[in-house]
Amino acid sequence: MPIRLGNNITSINAQRHLNANSADFTKRVERLSSGLRINRGADDAAGLSVSEGMRAEILGMRQGVRNAEQGTSLIQLAEGSLNEVNNMLRRMRELAVQSSNSTINDANREGLSAEFNQLAAEIDRIALSTTYNDQILLTGFGNTVAQDSQLSTALDGFSGVSEVGVSGAIPGVYQFEDLRADDNQITLSVTQPDGTILKQSIDLGTALDRDADRNLVATGTTIVANFDRLGVQITLIGAGVDADGTKLKSQAADGGAGGNIVIGNEVAAIPPGASLSDIAVQLDTVLSGMSPPGSARYEAALDEVQIETAGHLVNDMSDILGLVNANVFIDGRLDGKQIVIQPGTGGTLQVGPNETASNRIELSIGDMRASGPLLNLSGLSVANQESSRAAISRVDTAILAVTRQRGELGSVQNRLSYTMANLENAIENLSAAESAIRDADMAAEISSFTTSQILTQAATAMVAQANALPQTALQLLQ
Repeated sequence: MPIRLGNNITSINAQRHLNANSADFTKRVERLSSGLRINRGADDAAGLSVSEGMRAEILGMRQGVRNAEQGTSLIQLAEGSLNEVNNMLRRMRELAVQSSNSTINDANREGLSAEFNQLAAEIDRIALSTTYNDQILLTGFGNTVAQDSQLSTALDGFSGVSEVGVSGAIPGVYQFEDLRADDNQITLSVTQPDGTILKQSIDLGTALDRDADRNLVATGTTIVANFDRLGVQITLIGAGVDADGTKLKSQAADGGAGGNIVIGNEVAAIPPGASLSDIAVQLDTVLSGMSPPGSARYEAALDEVQIETAGHLVNDMSDILGLVNANVFIDGRLDGKQIVIQPGTGGTLQVGPNETASNRIELSIGDMRASGPLLNLSGLSVANQESSRAAISRVDTAILAVTRQRGELGSVQNRLSYTMANLENAIENLSAAESAIRDADMAAEISSFTTSQILTQAATAMVAQANALPQTALQLLQ
């Protein structure tokens, strides 16, 4: 190989290898000192993108676990207060039973009435004072069912629905399909904001009795249609359960032989053979002019007259229409009805890392005040024997409402425990996946570090040797 002084190719070659070995040596030192294979985008652009997304998701899951723990604390606070409400309701029922006995007189009942009223006031106070982070829990927390029968038509008093409970239901308009009167099937559906339709069908099966050609809830009983996938529970009632209701319905095909229907002090004269639609118009004319006003309408789909008495006594003297209490569930009566669930304050537990509905749990607590629509204890009295007897069933209904609410809270609490366990498992597995992408293999890196260290030292020595090579040209000049 000729000796050249202009360019020391051997030195340049050694320097190139030294630079490469020095760069690799620096990379190995960085990975060993940080413990990471990927420290910047240049190390692995795709791997960095994937691992950063995993890191963000892991952090979201960890916060979801903390959110679920806080949600459990909120539920325990609410459930503890409702436990005391249950205790007071049992005492109120005891007082009503005691006051119903003829061995005491009205003077004796004054003391009972004082305690009864104080307990009702204490239920209201507890409902208003049960707070979590300045949020009142027992006056309506989370999504609630619109009680206006113009919105929630399933609560109009003619469909056989006495109560609607929500547990995790999203806000929206829920539509019923109940097309046939002999299949025991009810379908409920709601359209989500993104256009997705959630739908569930349930079969009430043997829960319904067979009467002639109809399937219906047995007299004096109730059943719960639980649309668990939607988070909605519907209480359906039989004849006699809503005996004090103000809604009546006809059972006749027409006016028959005719006669008089007395409403309060007014009389509606029904001609023989009058159609149900004409009778409805006639009754509505009378009822709408009374104070408070009532109403009557003909429901073509069910072929019946539906009457809102508004508390006025309706006396069908000749039993023209065969009037009975209207709020009784018969298969087919829910078709076309709806319930509206409105968004409320709080009630959403973000237990997942993303913004989709599947990463949230909806928590609902009804209005648990004594004066609220669920307990409905306003106006109750044990001041006399008759009112005391009426109070017993009302308090029983309130106890059932509180017990059901406590059960719903308990079910959500149990659900949260499984949610936390699932999140912790997912965190572990996702962390392992992220580690496989981003963390350095220490054994491999130490081996590569040793190789780079030796090569760097060797390349440094060779650069020195290559730089000394041109000095041989001096020997030619001697």
